[in-house]
Amino acid sequence: MAARYAVTVDRPGAGLSRAKPQRLTWYFYRDAQRVALLKGSVDELWFRDAQQRISFERVFHDDERVVDYSTGELATLDVKVDWAALSHFVDPTELSQLKVVSRYGQGSQARVRLRGQLGRERVTVDWWPALQLPHLLVREAKGGTTVRFELKASAPTPPDSWPQPSVKSANYLHLDAADFGDMGYESVVRKSEALDLRLGWRALHKHD
Repeated sequence: MAARYAVTVDRPGAGLSRAKPQRLTWYFYRDAQRVALLKGSVDELWFRDAQQRISFERVFHDDERVVDYSTGELATLDVKVDWAALSHFVDPTELSQLKVVSRYGQGSQARVRLRGQLGRERVTVDWWPALQLPHLLVREAKGGTTVRFELKASAPTPPDSWPQPSVKSANYLHLDAADFGDMGYESVVRKSEALDLRLGWRALHKHD
C-alpha cells in the first residue's frame, strides 16, 4: 500500500496572529516486511524479518547519512515497537480511545469520523476501513499548534513518479546508533538523538 498525504502545520504567531502555515508532502508505504514514512528531508523505515525481528533506519538526506537501529539497539533503548500501529499511520490504541461521531459513504468508500481528547491533544480522525488508513487526521495541541494530515492519493504500490524508499540513500554513509557515544562530533548524531528524545527513546545527556 502506498499513500500520499498533504501535511499542514499551523502554529500560533506573535500576539493574536498566526504564523504562516507550513505545508509538506509525506509518503507512506507499507508491506509485510517494511513500513516507510518519507517526510522530505528525513525518512523513517521500519523492517521486519522472517523471525519477526524489527529494525529501524532514519535517513537524513541533507547530511547524506543513514542511522541504523538494530533489533538489539531498539531493545537497549527500551523501544516497544507495535507493528500494527506503524502499519496504520495512527496507533489503533489511540483510535480505540476516540468516540465515533458520524459515518458516511458506502462499501469501499465508507468512512468513520472519530473525535476525542488524547493527553494534551484534541484529535479528529476520518478513518477509511477499506485502506486501514486515516483519510484525515487532525491533531490540535493545547498550545495552539494544529497539524493536519489529509490523504491525497493511494495505490497498491508506489507510482513511479513518487519517491522510492532507499533509492536516493543507496550510497549514503551508514552510522550505527549503538556507537553514538563515540560519535558526538557528528552533527547527524545530535539530530538523531534529538528525535530519539522527542520519542522518549533515550535520556538527555551531553557529549564531551
